[in-house]
Amino acid sequence: MLNDNLVVGSQILPFYLADGSSDVALIRGRMASVGTAATTIIERHEYPDLVGRLQAEALALAACLSSTLKFDGVFTLQAKGNGLVRTLFADITQAGDLRGYCALDEDQSQLAALQLAQSNDEAVHIVSLMGSGYIAFTVDDDATGGRYQGIVELDGPHLSSAAMRWFENSEQTDTMVLCAAEKGSSGWQASALILQRIATEGGDAASAAGVKVASDDAWHMAKTLLSSVTRAELLDPDLTSEEIIFRLFNSMAPHVAPARAVSDQCRCDVRKVETILAQLSIDDVNSLADAGGALHITCEFCKTERVFNKSDLPAFQS
Repeated sequence: MLNDNLVVGSQILPFYLADGSSDVALIRGRMASVGTAATTIIERHEYPDLVGRLQAEALALAACLSSTLKFDGVFTLQAKGNGLVRTLFADITQAGDLRGYCALDEDQSQLAALQLAQSNDEAVHIVSLMGSGYIAFTVDDDATGGRYQGIVELDGPHLSSAAMRWFENSEQTDTMVLCAAEKGSSGWQASALILQRIATEGGDAASAAGVKVASDDAWHMAKTLLSSVTRAELLDPDLTSEEIIFRLFNSMAPHVAPARAVSDQCRCDVRKVETILAQLSIDDVNSLADAGGALHITCEFCKTERVFNKSDLPAFQS
């Protein structure tokens, strides 16, 4: 079924696959295409291209994974390692506000060798760039005030591998994940695609057994079809997400839902910065201020710089 409510630009497209005979949804899917947002986010930071690819993959993956969860707040993907990339961060709100950044080691002497070793035909090898460490997937739900987190080791090879281990450990759900990103002449292209097997529910034993068989067959077919997609297809700016889904899974009666928009939107707030500065001691403020008494505070995400005069801070008001 075609979707008449597509979003132009960065988006998340929900869909499901059926067995073709009963139209029963057996597999749910999401495809995130966030090239527009990734381009503006990454260009602010002037990362080396290989690091930019990793950041773009993380942005697409965070958007894709967030859409599989029910929450009213923020979904965060954060990895920490001891390699060239020390921190990899991407988060997205339920409303689709996306942001991210990488923190690099001061010693970048190994960058050239890493770029030569990385194939352009596959996702970024995360262990090569980040070394040993972990990746955390976190949901902060404003509605309940709860925080839910799953952590897996950085043991490679790709971000998608870590995401599949997370689903295996936390939800025991059969899941397949793909990520792809590259820099083109008009900016970054970044996509992630996820398939999840829907658990069979209810019905009498015979009916449940029939659905189970159909689900087994459908899951095997969906995995086979997904494995046939190429990076070129996932990153083709002339192909919409919907076109890719129907090209891949046409034999499985794909149904798509209205797409959700994703945008480059930082959530930094000058009032939060002022609150933090108000708690600093005189010594702390002096250590941060320049010779003229100004404190330059730059947001790690959007690179917005805000300047405060130390004489205006509470520590100097008494």
